[in-house]
Amino acid sequence: MNLMKHLKLYFGIVCLSCALNGCTSDNAKVVVPNEAEETVTPIEEGTDTPNENTVAVATSLVANDLELHPMQDIARPNYLETIVDPSFGTIIRRISNAGDGGVIKPMYSTIQAWNADETKMILYDQTNGVHQLLDGMSYAFIRNLDDVRPDDVEQLFWDFNDADVLYYLDANTDDFIKYSISSSTKTILINLKEISGCDGTITMGSDVQMMSWDSDVIGFRCNNDNTYSYRFSTQELTRFNLDDVNYAAVMPAPSGTLFYHKVSSYDTNGNFVARLNKSKPEHSCLGQMTDGTDTDYSVSFNGGPNGGCEGNIIAFNLNTGECLPVIAEAMGYDYPKSGTHISAVAHKNPGWIAASMIGYEQDGQALLDQELVIAHVAPGSVDVYRIGHHRADEDQFDYWGEPHAVISPTGTRVLFGSDWSGSEDGKSVESYVVELPSFNR
Repeated sequence: MNLMKHLKLYFGIVCLSCALNGCTSDNAKVVVPNEAEETVTPIEEGTDTPNENTVAVATSLVANDLELHPMQDIARPNYLETIVDPSFGTIIRRISNAGDGGVIKPMYSTIQAWNADETKMILYDQTNGVHQLLDGMSYAFIRNLDDVRPDDVEQLFWDFNDADVLYYLDANTDDFIKYSISSSTKTILINLKEISGCDGTITMGSDVQMMSWDSDVIGFRCNNDNTYSYRFSTQELTRFNLDDVNYAAVMPAPSGTLFYHKVSSYDTNGNFVARLNKSKPEHSCLGQMTDGTDTDYSVSFNGGPNGGCEGNIIAFNLNTGECLPVIAEAMGYDYPKSGTHISAVAHKNPGWIAASMIGYEQDGQALLDQELVIAHVAPGSVDVYRIGHHRADEDQFDYWGEPHAVISPTGTRVLFGSDWSGSEDGKSVESYVVELPSFNR
């Protein structure tokens, strides 16, 4: 029996090729929604057209495996070296060297770590309070980004097409800045306080998401009073028709035509579209299904107001509010794990997502406890692949000890942080990358 399990684990040939064929201006315009009534605006869902950049991410991985693969002790790899995960057979490479007591980790699961062509990447050095720029392929350290001052450590946004460009909200000026990696030059695109007339605090939180996938739309709020979107191509500022901002800014979906706030979606005019069938906001990430449908991927510990939609990962259609279970008890999994973070920012391979679960036992013996997963999500069809144990917890480093998995633009790699449970537990939090079989260095 053990032999068969290992054969299945290391030489499984479940492939997904079929699924993968089908992650300051004075002229600015201000759009104010009609507050007299709640407007429901239908949005046309994406068409199922293949992305020319997609790759067969899950080649040689086993789909929908519910067997136990207990976490086993293994020494953490040295800097830039690899191990083979003893439970799942995947390659894990260490890409940081924080040193004892140090923390170098991903910014957050909802924020893409790699640039558009994956030749550069960013980590956050919490010990020294600075972002690090790395080579995205060799993982070699290039330099500290000590000349940028983002409003929040999680809020550096790579351009989705230009590999040399990133954006951020300046912490001191409220300028939204375009930054060139190669020349270190900064261009002020707009001042969010001036354009909105805000007399208080500008922020893009709380659980911030990426810009729209054409790098054209952002969301932000002024105090707890109003929340806005801004579209750079048309210089349009839109105030959203919300009864309660609730200390959260509206966030643009990948298409830039839908927006998410708490448990509802809104259109480009700031009006209500759909109430998602989720009980309350939880950790989630905006992404798309394979056909381009804007989706909120969320953990859901309780069923929605219309019933159902409870699970470790639930895909909520932002057009309709309906849900598609990705990992749920009805599919043979356990009750949703604590410390789940989802990453759906594989913009070159829509429909691929990743997640990290800390779990309740935190010993890696139960299904999904201490695990990393990827999933392929199409309308009406889901495949889940378990790709390793992250060996992370909050015991020594609190929040900074969480893994916060991030999927790469092509979906072929998964970044995570870990203090590496075992004999080296709690020495430092380092960054690691699962290099999936589909990844070519």
